[in-house]
Amino acid sequence: MKSNASIKLLLLTFFLITSISIAQVKIGGKVGYSIGRITDNSDNIYTEDYESSSGVDIGVFVEYPVDELFSLQLEVLYTQRGGERMALQPIPTAALSAFGSIDQLNYMLSLQGKDPVTDTNPMYADFNNVSELRYIEIPILGKLGWGETWRWYVEAGPYIGFLVSANQKTSGTSLITLDAEGRDPLIVANPNYNPSDPSSGPLWVPVPPQSFDAETSTRSELNTYNFGFHAGTGIIRRLGEKHEIYAGFRGSWGARTIQKDKAYGESHIGGLVFSLGYAYVL
Repeated sequence: MKSNASIKLLLLTFFLITSISIAQVKIGGKVGYSIGRITDNSDNIYTEDYESSSGVDIGVFVEYPVDELFSLQLEVLYTQRGGERMALQPIPTAALSAFGSIDQLNYMLSLQGKDPVTDTNPMYADFNNVSELRYIEIPILGKLGWGETWRWYVEAGPYIGFLVSANQKTSGTSLITLDAEGRDPLIVANPNYNPSDPSSGPLWVPVPPQSFDAETSTRSELNTYNFGFHAGTGIIRRLGEKHEIYAGFRGSWGARTIQKDKAYGESHIGGLVFSLGYAYVL
């Protein structure tokens, strides 16, 4: 059975190669404006409320016509994905090193009768938070087109993506609170407190506003590859026998969650891309 299947596969491959060698293979490049998106349906406090962020997509492709209507297209793309979150949001415990160890912080909170800080019971602050993800994506698309000088097309197919870099950029200055509504500020022991001197102030005082200006690599926290689906449409303008230009619109959706640790969410990446391209007919 395996032998028969192998023979059939070889025959199919030979047929495709023969067809491709006869057809007019196209090579080209493209550049696009992308609107990236991070979505999460797990109701995780760390990944909700992300908004779209823009970026650039750059790539090259090879198109193999099968017949007058249908072709296969292999691409290699550099893509920018991500999202942006603003306003009050949780602070991961790993980002609290400025307050010493978590054990020290929680001991201080216990003296105040407060619940300990954990990843599921975090502190909050009001700052801007931008997630920047860079991938190399390799889609294999089936492409259906019709027309001569002006040619309309639709395309769809799977892709695999490899993570190149991942950065979290935060900015802003904010009070730190123990609740998601921002009504219970973090307080610490007053270093000037003197029980015999009322003018020294109360025992506990709010932590002054903290700067959140930072850039952190999150690559080690994310899966190194992703896979999903591309689908789009566009129009091609033929310029003689050897040259083509086109404009296209495409959407993508990642099927694999990007986080290694589900405690920080089960997010999927995707985006919409508007692109312009050029192809040369071999």
